[in-house]
Amino acid sequence: MRKRLAIVGYSDEGLGLIPLLEANPDVELFAVLADDADQARRGLVKLDPKYALRSYTLVSTDPQSVLRTPGLVALIDADAPASLRSVLAEAPERGVQVTTPLIAKLLYAFGPVDAARKPDLLHALGEILESYNLTVDRRGLLNRILQIAVGSTGADRGSLMLWDSAAGALRVEVALGIEKELIPKIRVRPGEGIAGRAFAEKRPILLSGKADQRRYEIARERSDVESAISAPLIHGDRALGVLNLSHSLRRGAFSEEDLEFVTRLAAIDAKIITRAEEYHRLLRDSERLRAQGLVRQIMARPEPLQRRLSEVCRAVAADLEGGVAHVFLVDPELGSLALRGSSTEMDPLASPFRIQTSDGLHGWAARQKEPVVLSHAGASGCACFAVLPLLAKGETVGLLSFEGMLPGGTPELTKERISSVADALASELSDSLRALFMEREATKTAAITELAARLGSAGDSAQLHRSVTSSAAMIFEAEHAVLRLQDPATGRYQIRSYFGSADTDAQARLLELEKTLSIRALSQQKPVRVVDVAKDPELAPHQADVVSALSWPLRRDGRVLGSLSLLGKVSRDALTSESFSSQDQALLGRYAEHVQQALEQVGERERMRHQRRFDELTGLPNATHVGERIEEEIARSSRAGRGFALVRFRVEGLAELLAAPEPGDGERLALSLAQELRAGLREFDVIGRTAPDTFLILIPEPEGEVGLLLGPLARRAREAIRREPTPGLGESLHLEFGYATFPADGQTTRALLEAARRTRITD
Repeated sequence: MRKRLAIVGYSDEGLGLIPLLEANPDVELFAVLADDADQARRGLVKLDPKYALRSYTLVSTDPQSVLRTPGLVALIDADAPASLRSVLAEAPERGVQVTTPLIAKLLYAFGPVDAARKPDLLHALGEILESYNLTVDRRGLLNRILQIAVGSTGADRGSLMLWDSAAGALRVEVALGIEKELIPKIRVRPGEGIAGRAFAEKRPILLSGKADQRRYEIARERSDVESAISAPLIHGDRALGVLNLSHSLRRGAFSEEDLEFVTRLAAIDAKIITRAEEYHRLLRDSERLRAQGLVRQIMARPEPLQRRLSEVCRAVAADLEGGVAHVFLVDPELGSLALRGSSTEMDPLASPFRIQTSDGLHGWAARQKEPVVLSHAGASGCACFAVLPLLAKGETVGLLSFEGMLPGGTPELTKERISSVADALASELSDSLRALFMEREATKTAAITELAARLGSAGDSAQLHRSVTSSAAMIFEAEHAVLRLQDPATGRYQIRSYFGSADTDAQARLLELEKTLSIRALSQQKPVRVVDVAKDPELAPHQADVVSALSWPLRRDGRVLGSLSLLGKVSRDALTSESFSSQDQALLGRYAEHVQQALEQVGERERMRHQRRFDELTGLPNATHVGERIEEEIARSSRAGRGFALVRFRVEGLAELLAAPEPGDGERLALSLAQELRAGLREFDVIGRTAPDTFLILIPEPEGEVGLLLGPLARRAREAIRREPTPGLGESLHLEFGYATFPADGQTTRALLEAARRTRITD
């Protein structure tokens, strides 16, 4: 079936193509589309009176009828009037080419090419080079020139090879007579073979007969080449590629005239390529500047990053007339790509959609750091899918993807636009990542430094423990924090503080996970960071709803104190990973140093406070502490209208034993007496050692007569003395009891103590 063409408009240049097109048996001009039929007919008659009658069937005013014509391949824009410009815009969506009269003359006016038409062809090509900017269908023009070269010289095979600087070799751009599956595999180094020699020496080569293998560095002799021409594509002093022709059967198939003609065609190819490169360079520069301005304007807004990234996506989708755009950012800890921006609505509270770098085209583009742009032109437009890596200093920081239906014939422009946005966005993201990293490290470091002073000033251990976990969760953006410390009595590591919001069931699973993590950190005596809990064989079975975990063993002076564990990283914005980073681990180490120091400081203060308020030998409250408790009990009993008893117990002779050069007997006896007396009291009664030989007992709301309580206590004291192993020790000791009641015997501490001394009972 012949290719069908139509002319839109009726300029002299456009109508002048009609005789040339009708002379080509491969094409059929079936219509001249016009908004003024009479004016178009007058133009045809002016061209040639023979069209007077035929003009009535050739001229049409029905655009849709023309577009629906089966076999329509191209519309020729002959200064189409404004009322018909929409037809030219719609044509590419139907897969119909729109071209100028000059390009149409080259592509469709000459028919089968032979040597007799060389002057006409060169003249037509010269016109195109001088009057057309060559920004449309570069590949089609190059292919047509190759057809001209093959047809006019009688070659049975031809190719146009262009220099690929990345591969360091010539690669086939268009070819005739070469198997399609072989074309991608062909690579020619400079100096290799005929084409490589012509390219390297920048001069055309005419070969008649088999090529000398050694002279032309041919690795494998070709039995299917008897004649060949290779003409380099030269622009200035730069070789761009090679135009190759060959004949497989006839030696001497090409003449010097053919060589000159092919050389001129190669020069035209070079000019086409150069102008196309200039066009695309200008296009890239224009799109880059445009994209930089757009991206910078959006990224400079004082909004959350995810919202700004989504705004960039919406701008891309709108600029490309529809479709969907997405931005994925690399999570450096999980090694995946997280969806952080979209032209469609996103749930800000939901976990981001993730793609692994091993999955699909997105993963391939991220791994290879190369863009993927796929397009397919159809009747309703051009389907386009693009994934471009966002590269900053050679590293992939994310991806920009786009998919949608575009107007036909625009994939190259689409690629330039998306590439420009991707480059600008990568640059902005690189700056944002660097600034955010430095800002967060500085913020966390400042918070740790400020917290160090407050940790050390905690009132007691319980307050310190709560502050350690709550502050750690805040600074490191953790969902949960757990502090474990060693119990001096049992040697076991017990939870001293938990910070988080998990319910009872979830908390149980979390703490089991934390226990496993803490054991690992304590046994290895080094920090443990788990990037993905679900992939850890020990932690995954606990089914705790956290992505990542981090535990640091706490030590002081070579002694293991416990562990501080963080469970679950809160992703606060588009640049925050859901996993704890190596930066988090390093900062946690600094935080742990302050925690360890604070634990030691608060512990030392509590020990000193204990010494000031408790008897060092027996561990019982001392005179100061007992005095405070008596004051508290006086206030409480006064408010409640109740009473209490104060019992004074003294062991005469014990002070002398304690003052002896060998005080072992006295110390042992004092400790034994303290234990026996404590065992004989109620849990809420208070016993203290107020002097080396004196114990004071506070009995709130005594049960029965106070005097009756003294007998059992005296028996316990005597039993303690009898158990002493030193013979005759008890003979030198005498027990003395006294008591007073509130409010009967006094209403102040001093009055009650004086009353207890006066009511003295001895054994």
